[in-house]
Amino acid sequence: MRHTPTRVAILINNTYVADARAWKTAVSLGRAGYHVTVIARWGPGLPTTEQLDHHTVTRVRQPQPLAWLPAPSLPETGDVSPGPIGATRRRLRDSLGRAVQVLRYLRMSRAWARVIATQVEAADVWQAESVITLSLAVALRKRFGGLIVYDANDIDSEAGRMARLPGPWKQLLRRHERRLARAADAVVTVSDPYATVLGRILGRPVDAVVRNAAMVQGGDAEPTPGDVARSDRLQRLFDLPAERRIVLYTGQVMRGRGLRQLFEAVSLVAEADLVVAGFGPDYERYQTIAAALPHADRIHFAGAVTPAELPEWTRGADVSAMPVQPDTLNHRLNTPTKLYDAIGVGVPVVASDLPGIAPIVSETGCGVLCDPTDPADIARAIRDVIDAPEEERTALRLRCLRAARSRYSWQQQVRELLRVYDALGV
Repeated sequence: MRHTPTRVAILINNTYVADARAWKTAVSLGRAGYHVTVIARWGPGLPTTEQLDHHTVTRVRQPQPLAWLPAPSLPETGDVSPGPIGATRRRLRDSLGRAVQVLRYLRMSRAWARVIATQVEAADVWQAESVITLSLAVALRKRFGGLIVYDANDIDSEAGRMARLPGPWKQLLRRHERRLARAADAVVTVSDPYATVLGRILGRPVDAVVRNAAMVQGGDAEPTPGDVARSDRLQRLFDLPAERRIVLYTGQVMRGRGLRQLFEAVSLVAEADLVVAGFGPDYERYQTIAAALPHADRIHFAGAVTPAELPEWTRGADVSAMPVQPDTLNHRLNTPTKLYDAIGVGVPVVASDLPGIAPIVSETGCGVLCDPTDPADIARAIRDVIDAPEEERTALRLRCLRAARSRYSWQQQVRELLRVYDALGV
């Protein structure tokens, strides 16, 4: 234990209800002797301060400057207005409208940094998880001093709706992120493919890859069949027969994650229900979509699950589905947290056959790959897992846990993160 603990502030742009990576990082740094505070966005009904496992949480209301000024939302897939009037609207949106967005973002980040500075103490390390919080870290370092670690969870300029920004605006975002990242003392990311692309975008090498692996019980011991026995928690929660097979989806409920395809796929799998345990901007929209389907009674929404509760939830599944869509570079190279969460409790996966996730699934033998755009192929992959003989299913679950207890354990990832902190002298 350190005699004078280094103060680490982890800056995140969410409410810290279900941010598994930030939670694991905060807990692990706290256990290693650092004094950790997670600075999150405040939300209705949430406490402004919490004391959790080896760390403190401070939630700060995010300012909304210039909220009265109209500006376009970020573009969605297929966001095209037809005809000459539509073309004129697009030109206005992509010029004046985007300029308003940039102004709002700059005002918001500066105002949020000022508010945070009045509510938290100085830190020795400011760790940021996105370009938005990286700008906060740079502003807070100017005020308080300290070092900056940029934990780039995504390729921001190639993620979600940002990936569909007009070229000049995307380049502006990239230049902004590059300038901020060059001010950081270390850059960390979640996978080797991300590290390659980010090194090119940021104009500097990534110092370490810290995968989104799961905290697992049992250390590196050889797993036994008893370690991978399925829980009946989900059957009890949704009043389902004990023999009902459970397909689990966890994480963000939003476009690009394959939920529409998964809803259709589950209708093609006999005696199986889908449980959606997640959160996100499109949660209610997907609830409405599911409710209109003929098999709506086989799709269950559980809301956000805290990182501490997630292992027990996941253990109740027969298979964890992650049909991430190939709609952006960020998604094509994605290695989702839910992959590691699943194998961390011995649950096999059905995953997209994409460059980010496929090599890990193939190397570990922890599941079946599918074409994420084809519901029939997703259903085929699900059946390959849950219709296999019991002996094969047990062997598959053991392979998952074996991988999670070796190369893909969170304990291994923490060593990489601590190596970065040690190199910074903190």
